[in-house]
Amino acid sequence: MTTEPIIESGMTFGPYPEGYCFHIEKSKIYKKIQKDVKIAEFLLYRVNKKDQPMVWIIEAKSSSPKPTTQPNFDHFIQEIKEKLFNTLFLCIAIKSKRHDPFTENPEFFNNIDLEKTSFRLILIIKHHKDEWLAPLKDDIEKVLIKPIIKYLEFTILAPIAFCSQRCPC
Repeated sequence: MTTEPIIESGMTFGPYPEGYCFHIEKSKIYKKIQKDVKIAEFLLYRVNKKDQPMVWIIEAKSSSPKPTTQPNFDHFIQEIKEKLFNTLFLCIAIKSKRHDPFTENPEFFNNIDLEKTSFRLILIIKHHKDEWLAPLKDDIEKVLIKPIIKYLEFTILAPIAFCSQRCPC
């Protein structure tokens, strides 16, 4: 339950209605497994215009390297991939009741029907230039979205990279 704002990487998110946000990074479940496991900041439950459920997996960063900076940019993409993958899999594991206490945020997980829920992976970068967003989005989609769709057959919507000034969260 997160009805209080979440402060990450110098940005404030929320507050969100009870049952719509799960601050997974601060959860008891994550604290039990966090050694060598990196995850995103929080999960946000949304319903789209067609009344279809969605879970946004939100990762916030205070900065990022320029896409032309190597190997820093590739390392950054791999870190984002690891966090978003791990968060997606932990969300599925929690929903599948693989971890106790499942009761940590029952309102959030009761909203999720894995057969109908789509997922959106969202990266929000505080001081990011607009011209850097397209290559970042393309690289995240290439290393993250396509593999998930292939083996999970999930509906994973195109990743989004935002400058913090335009984030819809």
